[in-house]
Amino acid sequence: MLITSSRIYLVAITLLTVSFLTAVAQTSAPITVTTDKPTYSDGNTIIISGTVAEQLNIPISVIIKDSSNNIVYIAQTNPNSDNTYSTQAVAGGDLWKTTGTYEIDVTYGGQDKTSKTTFAFTPTSAQPPVSSSTANQTNPNQAVPEFGSLSAAIFAISILTVVILYTRVRTSFKF
Repeated sequence: MLITSSRIYLVAITLLTVSFLTAVAQTSAPITVTTDKPTYSDGNTIIISGTVAEQLNIPISVIIKDSSNNIVYIAQTNPNSDNTYSTQAVAGGDLWKTTGTYEIDVTYGGQDKTSKTTFAFTPTSAQPPVSSSTANQTNPNQAVPEFGSLSAAIFAISILTVVILYTRVRTSFKF
């Protein structure tokens, strides 16, 4: 009786978990990203902006990669109360070496909530000295979020499953 009962609870919890995760996946917050211009050169300010569908109370990660997929810029920004965001990056510096198409990747809450756009970058032949505004383009004090609401939901469901199974098994061994 205990084995049959435990299997029924396990199947019910599994179905509940799958239906919950499907609902979470369907309500994932899409994010958009655009730049103010299609091309940039050394020293130009890139205005990166976009929208999010809902507030998740976490920062938006912004990563710029060169045409060889090397990271040249990392930052974070927070969405405004109207679900828009905007940040700036200065093109050029030690990491911005090649001419070509650069890609901006923004992530908001998880890998399933990303958006990309591209722009053309052309370095000037004579690089200006690195100023304080372009020297620290990878800020080590800001962390890229790794865990979103989906992983928190999975963790909560796992804990609940263990508690329910433990309660059922523990009470069945009483004399």
